Amino acid sequence: MGEPSSAAGPPGPGAGDALPTTAYTVLGILATLDEELTAAEIKKRCDYTLRWFYWSPAVSHIRRELFRLRDLGLVTEREVRLGRVRRSIVYRTTGPGEELVRRWAAAPAADEPVVLKDPALLRVYFGHFTEPHELVGTLDRRLAQLEEQIADLVWSRRRMHELGLDAEPELHSRLALGEYLLRAAHFEHGNVRQLRDRIADVDPGRAGLEVTRPRGELRRRVAGTGERDDHRPQSGP
Repeated sequence: MGEPSSAAGPPGPGAGDALPTTAYTVLGILATLDEELTAAEIKKRCDYTLRWFYWSPAVSHIRRELFRLRDLGLVTEREVRLGRVRRSIVYRTTGPGEELVRRWAAAPAADEPVVLKDPALLRVYFGHFTEPHELVGTLDRRLAQLEEQIADLVWSRRRMHELGLDAEPELHSRLALGEYLLRAAHFEHGNVRQLRDRIADVDPGRAGLEVTRPRGELRRRVAGTGERDDHRPQSGP
């Protein structure tokens, strides 16, 4: 196949109404910068972006949706050479496909609950079955994950600037979402750290349960004067 082709004509009114969210995700990724991408490249985009706030579908799931979209006339496909031997299939949205994803993005979001699945917090909830130092270790690992997430988000923002993508009008909302995700990651890091220290306070003398917040001096005014008493002992956090 050399030229773009479609196995079906343009969809009629209402076509695609029953499509799953992954299908709209694939359409949106293809249509944002009007690119031709393989299923593996779409998967990579999902891993870099969607995983922070939704989920990243498997490449087999993406291929299944691409076949569905192709049959509905919402994307085209063509074969390209990769070197002398290898070949690959790239996909691109059609006019009806772009129109459909616009209608989907403008429609109200489905009224379904936001699901939070945090295995570290689940273990804290059942913490009475274990020891504080084990919970602290679990939360320390979660803090390390969040620090890596923050570093990835900062790198992504910097990379978009280097490529000039922050000047693309089509990516304005995506950049705003990136800032939101970065703030959320910093907030969660502080929240988890406070939780970690609260659990560590149960047995502060045990190795590994040191409170990570710095200790400071407690300074109170001396009765009857306007001066501070700087000779009182240090307090805990």
